[in-house]
Amino acid sequence: MTLEKMMDFKVGIYEDLDYPTYDSIPAWRSHDLSSIARCPYTWKNQVFNNSPALLEGRVQHTVFLEHHKFFDEFAIEPAVDKRTKVGKAEYAEWLEDLGDRTACKQDMYDICMERREVVADFIPKPEHRVELTLCWIWNGQPCKGKLDWHTGTDVWDLKTCRDASPRGFRSAINTFRYHQQAAYYLAGCRAVGLPTEKFYFLAQEKAHPYPFGVYTLSDEAIAYADAQNEQAMAVGIKCREQDLYLPYNQEGIKEFGLSDLN
Repeated sequence: MTLEKMMDFKVGIYEDLDYPTYDSIPAWRSHDLSSIARCPYTWKNQVFNNSPALLEGRVQHTVFLEHHKFFDEFAIEPAVDKRTKVGKAEYAEWLEDLGDRTACKQDMYDICMERREVVADFIPKPEHRVELTLCWIWNGQPCKGKLDWHTGTDVWDLKTCRDASPRGFRSAINTFRYHQQAAYYLAGCRAVGLPTEKFYFLAQEKAHPYPFGVYTLSDEAIAYADAQNEQAMAVGIKCREQDLYLPYNQEGIKEFGLSDLN
């Protein structure tokens, strides 16, 4: 992080910050630390693109958290036959009106709405603060995070997954290092003075009938994740200073023994 970028960084809590603006803030993210913990080489070479999965995640979050803003940010593609002259003309007209909005297919929107109905009891209330951006300093480093919603006492995070059962989501926590995300956001809340007691995951399966589960982490698990985040940041800083991002097997060839086999 350069000194010039550091000077542009402002500590605080920000409402209604769109994603491009948030993305431009020069600061560490939760994803950086979880990626470093997994593999510094992968972290360095990660590529973010507009994949269908990422688009679906954006649509799902907007439908669930801020449905009233959906059609300001997205536009449903018309059901026209683009092989015909009339269909091509209608689609071209729709593209002209698209503007800065993101194209979204009707079936994706419908599925996200179906999921929303299943977890309707958890939809943020009017008094809750959604898509809340936090910026803080940790270990002398600028950090940022975007909370799904804050109830006034707790942070909630929506996760779509393949298996929302306790066993399945425990596996997802370890695979995607969600415990580090929870600890990171709780640390951010403390740093900016946002009273917060717990971090909850609302985990919902992607496939019909979209069952869900609600999970949290113990204080011991959060403390463990805090230590992992601190270690990951130290590794990341060292990688940047040395411009060296090592892959797996940093100590050489790894030999697996009998106890490693199923």
